[in-house]
Amino acid sequence: MSSPLSSIKRQTLSSAPGNRACAHCGLPFQPRQESDRFCCHGCHFVHGLLHHQGLERFYELREGSGQPVAPHVFHPRDFSWLEDLVQEAEEKSDRPVLSLDLQGITCLGCVWLLERLFQRHSGALKIDIQAVLGRVRIRWKKGAFNAAEWASECQKFGYLLAPESDKTNRGHLAVTRRMGVSAALAMNCMLFTVPHYFGMEEDFLYAPLFTGLTVLFATLSFLVGGTYFFQRTWQGLRMGQIHIDLPISLGLFFAYAGSLYGWTQGHLSLLYFDFVAVFVFLMLLGRWTQELALEKNRNFLLRQRNENQRLEPPPTEGGKPFPSSEVKKGMRFLLKPGQYCPVRAEPSLSEAAFSMDWITGEPESRVFPQGREVPAGALLAGREPIVMNALEGWADSHLHRLFQIDVRESSHNPVLQKVISIYLVLILLIAMGGFAGWFFLAGEPIQAFQVMISVLVVSCPCAIGVAWPLLDEVFAAALRKRGLFLKESNFWVRLDRVRKVLLDKTGTLTRENLVLENPGELDRLMPREKQILWSLVDQSSHPVARCLREEFLAREPYLTGQNLRQIREYPGKGVETTGADGGLYRLGHPDWAVSDAEESSDSKDRGTVLSRDRKTVAKFHLREELREGVLETIAEWQREVGPVYLLSGDQPAKVAKLAQQIGVDPSRIFARQSPEDKARLTAELDQRDTLLIGDGANDSLAFDQAFLSGTPAVDRGLLENKADFYFLGQSVNALRELFALGRRRKRVLRQVFTFTICYNAMAITLCLYGLMNPLLAAIIMPLSSLISIGSVWFRRPRTSHLNFFKIYGTDP
Repeated sequence: MSSPLSSIKRQTLSSAPGNRACAHCGLPFQPRQESDRFCCHGCHFVHGLLHHQGLERFYELREGSGQPVAPHVFHPRDFSWLEDLVQEAEEKSDRPVLSLDLQGITCLGCVWLLERLFQRHSGALKIDIQAVLGRVRIRWKKGAFNAAEWASECQKFGYLLAPESDKTNRGHLAVTRRMGVSAALAMNCMLFTVPHYFGMEEDFLYAPLFTGLTVLFATLSFLVGGTYFFQRTWQGLRMGQIHIDLPISLGLFFAYAGSLYGWTQGHLSLLYFDFVAVFVFLMLLGRWTQELALEKNRNFLLRQRNENQRLEPPPTEGGKPFPSSEVKKGMRFLLKPGQYCPVRAEPSLSEAAFSMDWITGEPESRVFPQGREVPAGALLAGREPIVMNALEGWADSHLHRLFQIDVRESSHNPVLQKVISIYLVLILLIAMGGFAGWFFLAGEPIQAFQVMISVLVVSCPCAIGVAWPLLDEVFAAALRKRGLFLKESNFWVRLDRVRKVLLDKTGTLTRENLVLENPGELDRLMPREKQILWSLVDQSSHPVARCLREEFLAREPYLTGQNLRQIREYPGKGVETTGADGGLYRLGHPDWAVSDAEESSDSKDRGTVLSRDRKTVAKFHLREELREGVLETIAEWQREVGPVYLLSGDQPAKVAKLAQQIGVDPSRIFARQSPEDKARLTAELDQRDTLLIGDGANDSLAFDQAFLSGTPAVDRGLLENKADFYFLGQSVNALRELFALGRRRKRVLRQVFTFTICYNAMAITLCLYGLMNPLLAAIIMPLSSLISIGSVWFRRPRTSHLNFFKIYGTDP
């Protein structure tokens, strides 16, 4: 009898042909009905904007598939900080300029679209976009440009703006500069070495000059590029770690030292200066390739910190806005809809509803009466700002601790360290054996030195040094195409050690927002009723309002509400207003929205009701929904990786129900977990083998304890700064392929190692027989690198998007 997990996999694979590419981002998704064309409401919304505004060329310029649109396109953001920056720039100059961080740019189509959005605003002069850095620089006419309006429009298309931060990666910049200089030195070194290989006589007039220039360029290359590997090797040895930089450093040192000795003593067979210059460049090229992809993934996100959330004093007190980090005990501040409460505080004038999902995992909002303590991290879910009285300062706030980013201990691969150690010992023994044989048995000391140096030179791991970074990049690129982005260079090493997966519930396994079960109710509304409903949900951060707003905008991107005189909010019950027709419209709990008689006649059909004069106009049923691919992904993990644990701050009954639905063992579910509980449990489970995936502030401390971490939250300024990777969209299928791609990468890496061993065996044999010379070394070294690169390239993942759900049991 087959197991339930096997049946799930068969069902998934058999349904794969039914997958469809999203009409906007191009990523595959499983349509619920035949008419579905989009993987999420965000893609539906942006696709509608592009077509309504004549911006379809975006799709022509986009390179391949794009990325799914995040839900932040539906939710208004506060851009008053941008107005202050614009005012400051205009005070400094009559030709104001401003640089900003930018999130969401992925391709040439994005650059074109952002330029068009900027140019059509009054007063806009010039925009420069640095896609790799995730930065934009704008110029405008003083007093004639509405920057907040432009930023709001960019957000609707999926691009977020923030104040400029320091995105400069000093390490990557240093590698880039060294590589550029080393490339020039290597070319010049080869330029003056080639005449020797083509028979230039030693008594030729310019022969000494050519040799001297070769020595000069190789020395500069050794000092400029070689010291990068020497420094990293020394740092690793001080920490008790052996990595690939050690054999690279030894090869460089012996090649240069032997060449220098041969040049001073007049032994041409010992000159490997061109090898030194080319080898330095190739090693730096490999390292630069590896770092470039990671840096681009890091710069895709805003380097914002939510502790700099902008707060305002109460209107009656006046004063300038200030960041959350300046809140003191006893201070009164104005909290706007969608903002989180930075400290423990209490509503000072009226009750208010707060969403707790970010800090506890509870999807429902809670009402806090006037004077009741609101925990730090709760998001104001109402549509009106409220005045809060701080019960503590930011330095004492629990949220302040959650925002702290611990420096993670660097991971190393013990197996690789052992392999490199054995490799180095063998090479040194062979080199000394070759020297002893030619010196003592053959009586040829010069040839003995030549054999020893040639063994140390040609055994340099050039193929590994170039192919390994390329291998990491092509597999990271395969994940990027699936919407998953790596941030750390040691990701693959740590992924290979993962044996336990820890998952948050709300927002991680489930979608970020509630899902409307009966969207047909919106289609049945009259135009006037749609306008009323839109007015009631617009500008509100309540979970119900967020859900209905997404559904509305996906269908009608340009829907507008009625010009209502007043919208009254009743926390815990709903909102109401008087329409232009004089009717009293309510949206909220059935007990409050409709008459007692109507409610009692339909008491079993609960939901959120839109009513007119206490009579039902529409009833909406909302629920939490799993992200696409959760069942298949967890089944795959439990079979191929190890046990899966569910950690949630939500109520035990809800967590247990979800665990049963996704097939997690009841003994591995933990409900009502505080941030400290999650961190303690993660530390207990972790044996340097845990993967934690979460999206809320209550996962922050646990992220510090996990061996590897990832998040789908990329616009909150917290977990995306701590995570080792992040993923976009409403699907988790990229996570499902994560371990399969890791296993495939490991197989390809073994093939590269096998080729390196065979290459070294052949090259060292030639060395020991005294047949190796600088010309032959100069040929086989780049040739081995090209072969290694070719093997990686032809073994790269080439899964088409329509076969996205296939798991790599064998090579595609």
